[in-house]
Amino acid sequence: MTKINSDYVKEYFLEGGKIVRDLAIKLYGDSVNQAGEVAFSDAIEVGIENTIAALYDADVVDDEIIRVLNKFWGINRAEAEDRLVFEKSQATIRELKRFLKMEGYSSGKINEFMKSNKVSIKIRHNNELWKLRNDPKRLMKEVQEAK
Repeated sequence: MTKINSDYVKEYFLEGGKIVRDLAIKLYGDSVNQAGEVAFSDAIEVGIENTIAALYDADVVDDEIIRVLNKFWGINRAEAEDRLVFEKSQATIRELKRFLKMEGYSSGKINEFMKSNKVSIKIRHNNELWKLRNDPKRLMKEVQEAK
């Protein structure tokens, strides 16, 4: 049985990116129609987002995530940093929603909590809240108390 760690996750996504790229070249070659371009572009975007999310979730250090994005997805440093910052806020929001769901909140109550506490805005503008993604109970309290 393979032990899952950050190196394993990185390798898995790196190989997946190569396979997607090679498959696209074989399937589309030089004659990509507009619908194919959109679908391909969307698939690449999902791949990039999943790569960032998986590496961040596996607690891979920021510089390594940025290096991987540059090397395997061709994303320059500035864009990789922007995408990682976005993922950090989104991961925090996802964890809070998951926590609320596991606490028995309905979808409607979760949405109400998120809106009434302006959770997305607070998390996007306060990177200290990102650090609480692994402590969603405390995150919930901090979001409620934050001005």
